[in-house]
Amino acid sequence: MAKRCFVIQGFGKKQDYEQGKLFDLDASYAVIKEAIEEAGLECSRADELRRNALIEQVMYDQLLDADLIVADITTLNFNAAFELGVRYALRPHATLIVGEKGMNFPFDINHIYINTYEHLGTDLGHREAKRFKAELKQLVQKAVASTATDSPVYIYLKQLPEQGFLNIATQPRSPKEGSEETSTSLHDLIEKGKAAMREDRFTEAIEYWQEARKVSKKDDYIVQQLALATYKNKKPDAENALREGKKILEYLQPKGSFDAETLGLWAAVHKRLFEINQNADALEEAIFALERGFFIKRDYYNGINLAFMLDTKGKQSVPGIQAELHGVASYIRRKVKPICHAALIREDLNSGDQYWIIATLYEACVGLGQEEEACTWKNEIDKLKPPTWMIESTEEQVAKLRKILE
Repeated sequence: MAKRCFVIQGFGKKQDYEQGKLFDLDASYAVIKEAIEEAGLECSRADELRRNALIEQVMYDQLLDADLIVADITTLNFNAAFELGVRYALRPHATLIVGEKGMNFPFDINHIYINTYEHLGTDLGHREAKRFKAELKQLVQKAVASTATDSPVYIYLKQLPEQGFLNIATQPRSPKEGSEETSTSLHDLIEKGKAAMREDRFTEAIEYWQEARKVSKKDDYIVQQLALATYKNKKPDAENALREGKKILEYLQPKGSFDAETLGLWAAVHKRLFEINQNADALEEAIFALERGFFIKRDYYNGINLAFMLDTKGKQSVPGIQAELHGVASYIRRKVKPICHAALIREDLNSGDQYWIIATLYEACVGLGQEEEACTWKNEIDKLKPPTWMIESTEEQVAKLRKILE
């Protein structure tokens, strides 16, 4: 029977506030899982385990019973750090730590070897993924073959059982045994939710995200996706759907948040509410969230939408204020363009990201009055042949921008 590895890691996109970067941990996990499986072990993460029991029970079973633990502490996620500590208390060896190299790791674990990797935000990049996978594979093979103590708990507390608590505790069942096969994993719910959203089946997506939220309890990513699906669903009507999406997002306390994804969604909801009812408070809330998101993340999404909303506010202002706001909007668009150019040359850029980067350049050029360059980017958009809703979203905003700037 193959040995089993349990990966301690968050899932989805998680913000690192110190670096001001958003990391797709699923991209990290894909590389980690390949390395572990190539080393000959079965690999799972908490969201993949099929469960009838509470998620906490499944998690503790794995922390005790897994032949190897790989803990990814990127973003210094509290849950990951807690689970790593539990593992160290339960087992004297076969625990590895990995993390993004830009992290400022806490003093308490700085003396422990951490295998670092470089994360670009959306993925690791082809070259780095290849390097990290090969290195981690070797570490995994050495870890499962060794009985050397790597837990600082057992290194310093000599009175603990030499073999840890594995032989003392009741052996849990393998996550693949018994009735758990018939239950649905959190990973399955998330994948079904994402698939439904890609196909605009928002009512169905809401059901998956609601079920995922029950399982995960407090995961920000799932709350964000539930809010997005809710307001995209436009039921019973667009305004009420937006208000329901807003209510869901309030759980994440967006007014004090430094999470760029939360701020982006909060801005999107209020931008659309303003378009429906021309409420000045909604406009100000959208601008606040976009400003905060842009200056935290320095990303093209928040930047281009902030510029648009500033021009929208300017249209409702006296001429002097309008000119001032347009000047700020133009400044931001000029800042956004090099961000987009840098993003376009990244390795392994997926088609969806490529579309939004080029669409942002198109809109930025329109806003700056650079029509010749705008046409160039529009032609690049047409070559990509993206889904209809993407094109409609871009053209709708560009048309509104042209009208504002008339």
